[in-house]
Amino acid sequence: MTKNTESVALKAGAWYVISSISVKAVSIITTPIFTRLMTTKEYGYVATFTTWYSLLSVFCTLNLSYSIGRAKLDFPDKLDNYIGSMQILSGLVTAIISVFMLIFINPLSRFMELDQMGIILLILYLLFSPAINFYQNGFRYRYRYKENIGIAWYTTITSVMLSLALMYLFDSNREILRMLGITMPTVFLSTIFWLNSIKKGYIKYCKEFWSYGLKLSLPLVLHTVSLNILAQSDRIFIAKFGGVADVGIYSLVYTYGVMISIITNAIADGWLPWFHDNYSAKEFNSIRTNVKPIVLLGCFLSLACISLTPEAIFILGGENYLFGIGCVPPIVLGILCQYIYTHYVNIELHLKKTKFVSFGTIFAALLNIILNAIFVPIYGFVAAAYTTFFSYICLLVIHYFITRFVLKINLYQNKFMFLCMIITTLIAGILVMTYSYRLLRYGLIFVGFLAFLWEFRGYIINYINKHNGG
Repeated sequence: MTKNTESVALKAGAWYVISSISVKAVSIITTPIFTRLMTTKEYGYVATFTTWYSLLSVFCTLNLSYSIGRAKLDFPDKLDNYIGSMQILSGLVTAIISVFMLIFINPLSRFMELDQMGIILLILYLLFSPAINFYQNGFRYRYRYKENIGIAWYTTITSVMLSLALMYLFDSNREILRMLGITMPTVFLSTIFWLNSIKKGYIKYCKEFWSYGLKLSLPLVLHTVSLNILAQSDRIFIAKFGGVADVGIYSLVYTYGVMISIITNAIADGWLPWFHDNYSAKEFNSIRTNVKPIVLLGCFLSLACISLTPEAIFILGGENYLFGIGCVPPIVLGILCQYIYTHYVNIELHLKKTKFVSFGTIFAALLNIILNAIFVPIYGFVAAAYTTFFSYICLLVIHYFITRFVLKINLYQNKFMFLCMIITTLIAGILVMTYSYRLLRYGLIFVGFLAFLWEFRGYIINYINKHNGG
């Protein structure tokens, strides 16, 4: 990997992180507005809508976007044509699924706990969102971060502004108005991307591309469905046993809990193209060295998020949502666990061993469903956060065993990876015990901040020197 390419990759990764934090800041700032404009039941209804979208979008896209990173290496001069071919394949599958959803709209409405308008908006969202996802992945793997950041900002700002405008103009059915605000900007941008692909001749059937994409991506469908079950099934169980209002409370605390995933996902998005290029060039020492500060950063971010939970939930939702603060620590630790095991998954993806990726996730998802069925009816929605965390721990162990003992790859310092997870969990437990002792908790936050500055002092000094001309 050339120094110029590495510099571009690092720059792209840095901008992904900055942009993601900024975009998430907009979502956080506007969340209190929506929680106060909507009842917990209406907020829970929108959460149910997005949950079903996350689950069904996997089948609509067939996870074809996962193949783009590898296709960049195998079809370097035909990546646009490859993406266009994946776009039409995904579009055909989504159209078939949408027809079936319309035919069975009444029973689906009862089962999914969405009215017919909700189902129709869900179909629109499923039909139009894949094109945006394909374009974003195409930009990401070519380090074109400006276009990717532009898309992220567009979807965030337009979704919020349109939702608020509709709620200002109309007083009733605010859950439908919010869903319209989410869906319509996607429909507009996706239409532009479709027209652009058609104009440039990218939308073509190619047997070679379809075969390649399906071979890599289909085994990952079960993986992504299982991941979504891990992340989203909690709300389905809570809706059944606790009601939509409980879903609203859980969804808000979950939104805060997964806030760090915006940063960790941005880091992962910037890391993955660099990982593919360096693994292909056999720069294993470079990967092994650079992964350590990335994992440590995730640990510090997780602890920061957990330490500020009481204040954050009060600001985001008010007193009605404080009952859910006990869910935040296991949710955050589950995200950290996912962040760490993704590094093992990257190896499986690069080696095209996608069937192994699905194996572990299916097991974890089934385990999560069983645990939710046992504990949510007894202990309520707080139990759902802990069952998901436990399932993520199992997933980390499974992917470690797959890469280390099945694929015979020993790329990372595995003791370091697991110790980071264990120590962060122990410190998180201490922080939870100080939720009622604000001064003590703030003292621990200060100590943690000093530890962060010390651990990353080299990066901070280099950054200061670089921008001061030193």
